[in-house]
Amino acid sequence: MAAARAFRKQLTWRFPFHGTSTAIVGDSQLKYLHQHFDPASPHSPAFICQPVACIGDIGELLDFVPKGTSNLILHIGTNDLANTDAPTAFNRYVALLDRIRHERPDIPIVFATLVLPRAPNQRLRRHNWRVVRRFNFEAREFNLRLLSLCHEREGVFYVNHRIYALPPWTVLAADGLHPSFAGVSLLAWNIYNLLLDLRRPYINNWLEHAPQPEAGAYELRETPSFSQALRRDSSDATCRGGKEKNMNPAAPETVAARSPGQHTPSGPPSPSARLPSRLPRLSSTPTTHTPETLTKGNPGQQQRPAVPKSTATSGQNKPPARKNQQPTSSTNK
Repeated sequence: MAAARAFRKQLTWRFPFHGTSTAIVGDSQLKYLHQHFDPASPHSPAFICQPVACIGDIGELLDFVPKGTSNLILHIGTNDLANTDAPTAFNRYVALLDRIRHERPDIPIVFATLVLPRAPNQRLRRHNWRVVRRFNFEAREFNLRLLSLCHEREGVFYVNHRIYALPPWTVLAADGLHPSFAGVSLLAWNIYNLLLDLRRPYINNWLEHAPQPEAGAYELRETPSFSQALRRDSSDATCRGGKEKNMNPAAPETVAARSPGQHTPSGPPSPSARLPSRLPRLSSTPTTHTPETLTKGNPGQQQRPAVPKSTATSGQNKPPARKNQQPTSSTNK
């Protein structure tokens, strides 16, 4: 009967692969909390979420809690405080704890999560400030009663996410009721630290030697000691140094192409390498210019007119002297 009632209310659950010792049961505020945990880890909890769930509905969900669970985290009370006052919701919570202790005696530890505050609904035209103030007042009264119950009752502890210490628009969604992505991350972080504290007495047994590999995984060899590893590393470094000395720095295809007296390094040139300022001449044979070549000239150059030979040595045939030309020596006169 409990399972049939739960299915009609759109129950969702997520279980890890290898079983777990912790389960979280609550309302729709836990809908996306499982995305922050690894299902392959044996330390991840089981998530049982029922939208619009009240405190009285959690007793019907105990059948979905896995056997062997030793820690139960309750995240409930928001929908009750929206419809009733704090004393009535607190009495329902006490009755739920009694039912858990009676029907599931294998769960010795129960964690009660304090009710999260609310913020105005940004999706409405008019903000519901009156509803928010009334809910937060009842939530504070309910949380105070729940804290006193956890101090008095054995095996019952509380979880405080401290969302009220942060601005509402940073941890709550636009509806002001469900946590945002940052709020879900905050809830997951607090629960992760809680589970880590539960495992802390059992995670201090560190090994003083490396474990041996499993058979068939790869070649079985003994784990070397520290001194053996140092000697092995030093011998490997010596072998590598000898090989580097005998290696040819040039590539095989460049060795045959270069001359015996010229060294051609292999690899790309360094950024600081300078290019040659002068290129070598292709041929060293001197070229003689004849009058025909001077008259013809090159195709891309301007032709110079031929100077006729004159037998006269008078000064009339001499070209005019330039102004800045230096006087000739006395031997040329």
